[in-house]
Amino acid sequence: MRPSRSLAGTFIALAFALAGGAQAATITDGFTFSVASGSGNTSIGDHFHSNTGGSFGNPAGKAEVGRFGGEGVRGLSEYNLTGLATASSAFVTFNVFKAGGLFAGTNDFPFTGTIKVDGYAGNNSEDISDYEAASIGAVGSFGTGGLVVGGILSFDITALLNAALANGDTSLGIRLIADPLNDRGAWTFDTFRLTTDNQTSVVPVPAGLPLMLTGLVVLGYRSFRRRP
Repeated sequence: MRPSRSLAGTFIALAFALAGGAQAATITDGFTFSVASGSGNTSIGDHFHSNTGGSFGNPAGKAEVGRFGGEGVRGLSEYNLTGLATASSAFVTFNVFKAGGLFAGTNDFPFTGTIKVDGYAGNNSEDISDYEAASIGAVGSFGTGGLVVGGILSFDITALLNAALANGDTSLGIRLIADPLNDRGAWTFDTFRLTTDNQTSVVPVPAGLPLMLTGLVVLGYRSFRRRP
């Protein structure tokens, strides 16, 4: 017995649904950098750990959070608001890049703790003082215990974004802070963007799932082509 067209369509729809085929729209991409404090005062930014200039040979666009020796490190991303309209739904979304920091042998291992996400008035530039810029609103927080590399985190910033637009601000900054500051270790995040939907991923895809999905799509497509 040959599967019906409707059954073939179901196979294809199921495959794409399980694979995350439906993607939220991106409102705008951010630019990302990391700022560290001096060893004496972890409340004031002192130098970059990641920026477009390639500080210390580190890759650009990484938000490192946690410790580097006696230094505190914060990850930041900024969004140019020029031309944006108020949103009915907006999330700051980013990926887990590394379970550790950017410096091999010093902080290239993770810590278990809490990371706070807050907003600040940006300036559309990589600025060391963004490390301690005044908060314009708490966004949320998350524990590091369940993080996996490649995982995605989203936080609702609809009210914060719309307030910034109503205020005529040209930039919105988002900052990741280890709170309380851990004794050692770090996490690194990247691919910061504003999206219309929550893209948080909480369940890793089983190793055999991509192969199974491919089989389902092929089966559904062949069944559809054979149907008179």
